[in-house]
Amino acid sequence: MKIDKQLLQGYENIRYVHYADSQSLPNTVSFDELPEREICGVLKSSHHKDGKLIQTYTEQENNIGVVAATRLGKTTSYVIPTIISYAKQKRKRGMIISDPKGEIYRQTSQLLRDEGYNVKLLNFRDYLHSECWNPLTPIYRKYKKIDAVSDEVSLVHCDKGARNFFRGKIYELQSELDADIQRAKDLLLAEVANDVDNIAIMLISVENQRDPFWEQASQNLLKAFLWAMLEDSDEGSINPVTEETFSFNTIWAVINSFNDSDGHSYNDNGYFTSRDKNSRALSLAKNTLIENARGTRTSILSVFFTKLAVFKDNAIKLITCCNSFEMDELVQSPTAVFIDYRDELKVHYEVISLFVQDAYRFLIEKANSNLDGKLAAPFYFILDEFGNFPKIMGIETTISACAGRNIFFMLIIQSYAQLNCVYGADVAEIIRDNLNVHIFFGSNNPSTLEAFSNECGKYTRISPLSAINGRSAEIDNYQIETIPLIPVSALSHFTAGECVITEANCGYVMYSKLERYYLCDEFKDLKISYEKDYVCAINPFDKKYAYEVVIRRKTPFDY
Repeated sequence: MKIDKQLLQGYENIRYVHYADSQSLPNTVSFDELPEREICGVLKSSHHKDGKLIQTYTEQENNIGVVAATRLGKTTSYVIPTIISYAKQKRKRGMIISDPKGEIYRQTSQLLRDEGYNVKLLNFRDYLHSECWNPLTPIYRKYKKIDAVSDEVSLVHCDKGARNFFRGKIYELQSELDADIQRAKDLLLAEVANDVDNIAIMLISVENQRDPFWEQASQNLLKAFLWAMLEDSDEGSINPVTEETFSFNTIWAVINSFNDSDGHSYNDNGYFTSRDKNSRALSLAKNTLIENARGTRTSILSVFFTKLAVFKDNAIKLITCCNSFEMDELVQSPTAVFIDYRDELKVHYEVISLFVQDAYRFLIEKANSNLDGKLAAPFYFILDEFGNFPKIMGIETTISACAGRNIFFMLIIQSYAQLNCVYGADVAEIIRDNLNVHIFFGSNNPSTLEAFSNECGKYTRISPLSAINGRSAEIDNYQIETIPLIPVSALSHFTAGECVITEANCGYVMYSKLERYYLCDEFKDLKISYEKDYVCAINPFDKKYAYEVVIRRKTPFDY
């Protein structure tokens, strides 16, 4: 039957590319070429042809969304092959990798080391074989910079004699210098206050919008403790807090020393109430613990303990009490940080979420300090089971902001419904929109199947019913219909490693093959590295990380 193709011009038609034809696409290479190539982009296909592993990458670095129901091979078909391929390439990317089963670390960490990577392991499964990271340390260090501002002043000699020099400016008047020094200190203090507020909001989120008082009061109580520890780090403090003791362990030690037994007043042993009346810590504590009725403060403390219970978990308590590596290491050399955790424990996701936020804030700040506003090398957050992470405030804007700074996200979820549940439909849609590459291995969720089918677009064809209206080889009456390029039914019948990939502005939808790593001869010589062999450089049990509480006032306060 003859069909005039001109009839279809002007209708919706999305190009469909099969992975077997990928060699005609740009950025397609053989795996054995990677060590000599600086490949840009993320993996779109990886399959064997004529005895070689052929890989196709996007033409630029991208944010990626991977959708795969449980046991559909997202780790073996995509995550591990991606990490291996990145390790082999001449252009090394930094990576933070969430690893709920430990499989990714075991299969790829030694290869990464062999390829020159600095490999770190945060191991919430076994804290004896883990790096340590204290989420409060950046606040402490920024606060201590305030004291160092005055040290930046130097003496220079000019035509008028010796003058003070501060941050690129020569000063004639001491009063002008003093004003600028104070302004610089005030700006740093405002940044510290903002960081204190942010960590309180992240850790104690307001979920009860109808009665937010209790959670907001708990936030203020956490802020009170943070400001108290900062004030105790000042010179001349009764019981000094150091960088080693500026941690959640100190908060628990202090609060366990308080006494509320008599019911009439709250005896904090002078921890808050012995402070100067201008103390931020005292002001916040008065409005939460000190001046509230016993029933009120008991309820506030109950919420406080519940929200921060994660830091009483033995593994988390030890891992977050100190620092064994610095965030600076993420950009000093090619670095891969693995986060090994138990995916059945919600508390682990909460701390991982906090670490991810700490890391991307540091990377954004580092990128902003460069002249072009970007990191020198791409950095990827590869986050498996992202749908189980607690809500990360502002992630929808962070993803788009990071991309312009050479920082990218690979979010791996089981269905779109997971994102909707955590972020709500509107924000979840924005997150998906910011992921320029979508890789679909399959889902058990009907709405996800339908949504992805719609994302693939449509194409127009001559309806098969038109043949009924024809005689012989000619059609008398054409019927044109527009149908999904990839129908929902087709998205439910992939074999292992098969997937459909969409990419913004590339002009086609790809039916792809991502071969599982253990079926590739190219990966058969991977050396296994076990978590139990990992050694941390410091001992979190060292007494210098423990804070000894000193009773500042034995009787109930008088302030």
